[in-house]
Amino acid sequence: MSSSWTPDESSETLLAEKGWLQGAVVSAVAYGIDVALYFMCFHLLFRQMNRMNYKKHLPLLIYITTTFILSTLFMAALADFTQLAFIQYRNYPGGPNAFENEMFGIPVDTLGNVSGFLTMMLSDGLVVWRCMVIYRGCAVPMWIIMLFPGLMFTASFAVGIMFLLQVTSNSPYFSSTNINYTVPYLSLSLALNIIISIVIVLRLLTYRHRISKVLGSSYGTQYTSIAAMIVESAALYSAFSVAFLTLFLLNNPISAVFIQSFTQVQIIAMLLIVFRVAQGKGWSQDTMSRVMTSRPSVQAIRMGDLRYGLQDSSKTFTGSDGFGVHGTYKSSGRDSAEALAAV
Repeated sequence: MSSSWTPDESSETLLAEKGWLQGAVVSAVAYGIDVALYFMCFHLLFRQMNRMNYKKHLPLLIYITTTFILSTLFMAALADFTQLAFIQYRNYPGGPNAFENEMFGIPVDTLGNVSGFLTMMLSDGLVVWRCMVIYRGCAVPMWIIMLFPGLMFTASFAVGIMFLLQVTSNSPYFSSTNINYTVPYLSLSLALNIIISIVIVLRLLTYRHRISKVLGSSYGTQYTSIAAMIVESAALYSAFSVAFLTLFLLNNPISAVFIQSFTQVQIIAMLLIVFRVAQGKGWSQDTMSRVMTSRPSVQAIRMGDLRYGLQDSSKTFTGSDGFGVHGTYKSSGRDSAEALAAV
C-alpha cells in the first residue's frame, strides 16, 4: 500500500492509536464473555432462590445486575468515544490520540469514567469480602487480617473520587495542580487485588494441606484445587494487572490495550467467583466443617482395606497402614459395626 495514505503522525503516536483501538476490540470481546457469565449466574441464582435462601441469593442477584449494567454503560461509552475519535472527529489536530488526551471531559467519556470507577469499586469490594469469608475462623483476629486490605480499599476509593473530579471538573485546583490522580488510583486498586490474591491462595493452600493430611488428597478438591484458587483469588485480573503495570512502567504504548479492557476483565473475574458461589463450590464459613464431616463412614472407608472371612467368627483387619489386628467377634451386625468403628 502507498505510504502516502499514512497519517502525518509520528510512529509513537500511531502505535498509541493502534493500542487504543485494539484495546476497544479486546474490551468488546471481554464484554461478550461478561454477558454470557452474567446470564449463567442469574439463571443459576434465580432458579435456586426460594423463601429459605432468598436473603443469600437476592443480594448476589442485585450485585451482578448492577455491575452488568455499569459494564454495559462503560462499553457503550467506550464504543461511542472511539467512534468520535476515529470517525466523526478524525481530523482533530494531532489525530485520535490527541482527541483522547484532550477531550476526556466530554459527557460520553465522563459516563465511561464514572461507570468504570463504580465497577472497579464493586469488584474490589467483592474480593475483600471473599478474603473475609475465607479467613473466617482463623486463629488471628479478623480485624488484624483485614486492616491493611481495608485501608487500601478506603484509600483506593478516596483517590478514585479525586480522579473522577479531576477528569470531570473545571475547578482551578485540578487545573493548577501537577498531580495526576490516574496513576495512584489505578496503582492502589491493582495492588489491592494482587495482595488479596496472594493471601487467598496462601489460605487455600493451608486448607488443602490440612484436609489432605486428615482425609487424603481426594477430599475437598472442589474448594482447594488449582482452578478453585485461580477463581477465588481473582488471579485472572491480578495477572492482567501485572502485565499492565509492567508495560506501563516501561512506557510502552501497548499498555493502552490493557487499560481499555480493565473493567470487563475485572467483571469476568468477579462473575466467575459468583458462579462458583451459586454452584455451591465457593468457600464459605462452614466449608471446612462440611468437608471434614463429608467423608464416608468408617465402614465404607475401610471396606476396601479389610480382609475378613465370613465363614467363621474370626476376622483379621488390615488397615492401609499395613498393620493387622486380629480378633474374634460375634458375627452379628451390631458387633461387626462396632468392630469397624474401632479400626
